Amino acid sequence: MADIDAVMLDIIKGHAIGLTSGPTRETLITDLGIDSFSIVEIIYEVEEKLSIEVPFNANENPLGNMKTVGDLIDAVKKLAGKE
Repeated sequence: MADIDAVMLDIIKGHAIGLTSGPTRETLITDLGIDSFSIVEIIYEVEEKLSIEVPFNANENPLGNMKTVGDLIDAVKKLAGKE
């Protein structure tokens, strides 16, 4: 399996519109400038590129209490069993 950190940072970089440089683990999710459509696209890419299933309920905040890109990456690692 590819390095999850690198794959996730690449996926996020492709959708972030609020950044002047590439995202890091410390980047705040609120600074990414992504909308709900981008979140769905990101989930699809994560599932496709990392071969994992991401549970998603459109009626709930998919980011939950995550504050940083690192929090998001760690959640994906947990889903992938790589934590």
